[in-house]
Parts: sequence; structure tokens; C-alpha cells
Amino acid sequence: MDVLEHLTEEHRKVERLLDSLAKSDEGPGREQTLDELESSLSTHMAVEERFLYPIVLEVVGEEDEEGAENEHGLARDGLQKMRELVDQPGFGAAVEMVKAGIGHHVEEEEHEIFPKLRSDAADRVAALGEPDQLEAEVQNGGSGDGSTKRELYEQAKDAGIEGRSDMTKDELAKALHQS
Repeated sequence: MDVLEHLTEEHRKVERLLDSLAKSDEGPGREQTLDELESSLSTHMAVEERFLYPIVLEVVGEEDEEGAENEHGLARDGLQKMRELVDQPGFGAAVEMVKAGIGHHVEEEEHEIFPKLRSDAADRVAALGEPDQLEAEVQNGGSGDGSTKRELYEQAKDAGIEGRSDMTKDELAKALHQS
């Protein structure tokens, strides 16, 4: 299975988890499902940002790549809000917000970005290797010497940098350097 097929399967998994959360009652089951969602999305987004989005930038274009990165930031913010409200009123609204954002993101990836990559960069996508290896690399901190946008985003979040969800990787690095 290539990385695009794997990412598409993960989209279905995330949709199922979100549907389950939308129907869930407060308690350990909800928290366990949210943990699973956070873990799945964290790895999924890191694989896309580190390995796939550099190809998207070159093949599909800067606007689509930047939009996808921004949508990842919004998903992270939504997950954080879900975590804050996991046992509070308003949790369902937070789930619906995340579902809508991820639904939009998945639609663009599966109907615009992935087909373009399959037609114009199939060899580069195939050269990425096995999805399980990519996931293991991001989960183990990777072997690259540069920070991913996700890592910079998390550092910016910890530093309280405003507007981080809308920043590019370079803007995040600059903001962190200036803080």
C-alpha cells in the first residue's frame, strides 16, 4: 500500500473516531477515544508535513500546501479544545467543529491534492517508502536535523505565540527566534 492509500484509510479511521466521540457520554470511554484520535491525528499530520507536503509544495503549489498546513493548525487547536471540554458542556460542539474542519481538509486532499500527486509525482510518492516506516520515524523523533512545522507549532504554543495557527513554517521559526 502506498502512502496516499494509507493516509486515505487513516481519514476513514479519524472520521469513525469523531463520529464515536460525537455520540459518546462523559467518562473513561470518551477519554480513551479522544486519546486514540489525538495519537492518530498527531502521527498522520506529522507524516504529511514532514514527507508529503514538501512534494505538494513543488507539484501542487504553495497555496495548497500552506492551506493544508494551516488546516492542521486548526485541527490541533480543535483537539486542544476537545481535551479541555472532555468532561464539560460544549464538548459536542467542539467535536462538530473539528469534524467540519477535518471534513473540509479531507475533501481537498482526496479530491484535489492526492489525484494531482498520483498523476504528476507518483515516483516521488512511491520513493517515500512504506507508510509504517514513515510513521515510526515521526513517532521516534525522525532522523532529520530540522524541525517540522508541527514541532515548531508546538514550541510556539508552549511559548504563547499568538496567530501560530496561521503561520508558515518559516514564520513560526522566526517568531520563536524573536521570542
